[in-house]
Amino acid sequence: GTEEREDAIAQSYLSYHMLQFGCYLGMAVILMRLKLFMTPHLCLLASLVANNLVLPQTQKSRHVIVFLLLGAMSISGYANIQKELRRVGEFSSPQQEELFLWVSRSTPPDAVFAGPMPLTANLRLSTGRYIVNHPHYEDSGMRNRTKLVYQLFSRKQGEIVYNSLKSLGVQYAVLDKYWCTKSRPRTGCALPEVWDFVDPDNSGKPTFCDEVPKYRHLFSAAYANAQYRVIKLK
Repeated sequence: GTEEREDAIAQSYLSYHMLQFGCYLGMAVILMRLKLFMTPHLCLLASLVANNLVLPQTQKSRHVIVFLLLGAMSISGYANIQKELRRVGEFSSPQQEELFLWVSRSTPPDAVFAGPMPLTANLRLSTGRYIVNHPHYEDSGMRNRTKLVYQLFSRKQGEIVYNSLKSLGVQYAVLDKYWCTKSRPRTGCALPEVWDFVDPDNSGKPTFCDEVPKYRHLFSAAYANAQYRVIKLK
């Protein structure tokens, strides 16, 4: 009858949402940041504890189940809230601020920059200048482009680095002192060491960061502070 037809329609809705949640769950397992799709859908499915089609129950038992569920969630939820409220911190990077002020004052509004992904993302946000790489790891094209940019921290010859950056339309490149060196608590984590695995033919040679002054015919020094150097492509 009519009730059976309505129940069948409701069941089809539930089946669809369960399948969709399964897809979102798989995406979250593969890429943790994609849990932003899974979490809202999980909240929607949590409301099914009050649905008679899923859990047949009386009105009184429904209230008890919802109350117990909220109570169980509040235990860890309250602890997390207190933990966040106790967190006291302030981000401060004078060298980065100095760099961004120089970029804003001394470069054209349409200047194109390349450098470490975390830095370029902030540079774009703070100065409005164009960048050729940013932290969008899931895009294969962006990963390949970033690999070309990260030749800045390799041991390749300056001509190779120059041609790679020019092919991307780069006008300015930012070198981070801490990305150029091998001083890391764990061996194999610094970019020059990573390049030794990726590019073994150049292993043991000086890094491009150290060799930049040799390539004055390709690069000119534009700016420097205690942490960052900006070189301009000719």
